[in-house]
Amino acid sequence: MIAFYYGSAKRLTAEERLSAIRVVGRRIRAEPAEPDFARPAQGWVVRDGFLQIDFEPFITGAAERWERYRRALALVSSSPSVLSGTPVIAGTRIPVHDVAASVAAGQPSERIHAAYPGLDDERIALAALYAAANPRQGRPRANPILDGAGLVSEERITRRKAG
Repeated sequence: MIAFYYGSAKRLTAEERLSAIRVVGRRIRAEPAEPDFARPAQGWVVRDGFLQIDFEPFITGAAERWERYRRALALVSSSPSVLSGTPVIAGTRIPVHDVAASVAAGQPSERIHAAYPGLDDERIALAALYAAANPRQGRPRANPILDGAGLVSEERITRRKAG
């Protein structure tokens, strides 16, 4: 319903959006939807006078996002015996938040694949999704030296020996 509320903000007033959400909410409570977001017997269309709103795209989108998040949850494991309980990609010792940090930093996929050769694009995307939905616990470490820092060049220059 949140996706509908914000997605329809430019076309409907707040009152119209809330009214439609109340109608759909009553339908869902009367006929609880299955976890796979099955369509209630009354459907996902709300009619009020000349206004007709189809909630199907929003419900379908929510179901797709939920399924993708479930795949992200299945991808991650956490055990006290592996990296002291740090969430890692299942079957590896690769920390999920490290992969997500590379994605968030805008690293090219080739560079991420080079750093984590066992991961494909799907697993990298799911790791980023998991990390966004499950942020690290505790206060982040402060490192004022690196604030605003960026990679300038990858060129390596050999130093000459003094002599």
